[in-house]
Amino acid sequence: MTFSKRLKESRKKRGLTLSELGNKINKTEATIQRYESGSIKNLKNDTIEQLADALNVSPSYLMGWDEEKPYQPTTIAAHLDGEVSDLDEDEMQKVLEYVKFLKSQNK
Repeated sequence: MTFSKRLKESRKKRGLTLSELGNKINKTEATIQRYESGSIKNLKNDTIEQLADALNVSPSYLMGWDEEKPYQPTTIAAHLDGEVSDLDEDEMQKVLEYVKFLKSQNK
């Protein structure tokens, strides 16, 4: 399977629109569509990593070097006195990114 097909399949499996994925990595909907159609073939490593992170797959899966790691939605349980209910999706994503950062510091 090609990069473009793996990208599109991963995006759809996560229930994201082209626009939503674009917003996650600061690209336009049209750019994501061109990635998925194969019109843009030479992506920077940083872009591949951002796409993989946004889709919760490995960069090597998107490149076709590995099988897909299973998608497992992240659940965070914490007592924050109602603060979490005020977070929108982007803010919650930042919380998850910070958790990943903290975990990486422990390695």
